[in-house]
Amino acid sequence: MDRRALLNASLVCARSLRANLKSVESPDGRPRSLLVAGGGQFHSVWTRDFCFAAGGLLAAGETQAVRDTLDALLAHQRADGLIPRLLDSYSPLTRFARAMLGSRIPLKAPLKPNFISDHFVSSIDSNALLVWATCRYAIAADQPAWAGLVLPKLEKAMAYYTDRLKNGLVRQPPFSDWKDTVSARRGAVFFTQLHRWKALQALSRLHRHLGRVSEAARRESEARAFARLVDRAFWDETRGFYRDTLVRNRLSCDSNLAAVAWGFASEERSARVVRAIDRAGLWSPWGPRAGERYRASEKGWLVRLAGVAGYQDDFVWLWIAALGLQALRRTGRKALLERTLRRVAALLERDGAVSEVYDPETGAEIKTRLYRSEKPFSWSAGMLLETLRELLDNPALAEEASCDTRS
Repeated sequence: MDRRALLNASLVCARSLRANLKSVESPDGRPRSLLVAGGGQFHSVWTRDFCFAAGGLLAAGETQAVRDTLDALLAHQRADGLIPRLLDSYSPLTRFARAMLGSRIPLKAPLKPNFISDHFVSSIDSNALLVWATCRYAIAADQPAWAGLVLPKLEKAMAYYTDRLKNGLVRQPPFSDWKDTVSARRGAVFFTQLHRWKALQALSRLHRHLGRVSEAARRESEARAFARLVDRAFWDETRGFYRDTLVRNRLSCDSNLAAVAWGFASEERSARVVRAIDRAGLWSPWGPRAGERYRASEKGWLVRLAGVAGYQDDFVWLWIAALGLQALRRTGRKALLERTLRRVAALLERDGAVSEVYDPETGAEIKTRLYRSEKPFSWSAGMLLETLRELLDNPALAEEASCDTRS
């Protein structure tokens, strides 16, 4: 893969991220740089999107924006430990309606926390993701004093899951994770378990960074035990992937590729996961579709009305493509890695920004009469930038082959 093409693609990602950094006055009057999720209807501080994009912000040198956004979110933690799903000056409905009319409402103080979605549920993954992002920042920026101050909030955020465990696994209502238009994502969901595992790992590393060796060991032991439980519960030996939920053995690319990219899956299972995605026909030229299709009855009425029924199963999201690129590198799929990188780089050069969702057949940005793909889109820009920087900083990664060298 041409290094210049990788560099140009990473620059598009960095520009997309910086376009979504907004200056908002803090309660003490100081201007803060906050990351919003997108340039239109998602022009709010979405916890999930920010946390996934945080690694890209750090790679781009936007350390202060990470700190400011973390501070803003942690300041609104609820008494029971719940982290807001988003911060905004207006209601999500107002912002969505204005965006559909082609106008943008600026983000301004005071920011109000939103904990409950239009499906009347909280975001089950916000707590774990914010713990992960906070620990990453504290270690990368070497901020032990600040980390010590926010550590009680992080512990409280993790304790929030205690009453939501059944047989050791986090249980959730429908519409409460990122696939918030799909009713089938309910009960014990594999991706949510991965988020909790990542948060436990991150807490262990932070405690070790702060010199709290015994607490670090306790969290590390907890993470390992939880990983073993999750692995046993979700692995489908027959089809060779981690099932989406305990009740359905549907293949969802988000969680399976994350399991490979984050080192959750063993070398042998990682190779099987990538082959399973191949067999299912889910890999488009620009990366994987979100997963196997859900039934129409399992999807919210709004996405069907808007003409985007494939929003969270059939469409291509570049943050999942970023996980896919990491998974291909880890499993030695060099030829497919290079082909996908080339097509993603060409797509970014064509559009000049990172968009939210793409057509898996044409690579075009999704656009209907009632829905327009968010652009620029922070979540994908951040994760893709982080992946591209890894390849740029260590070109040998692109040449690496480990456990499966077939293309």
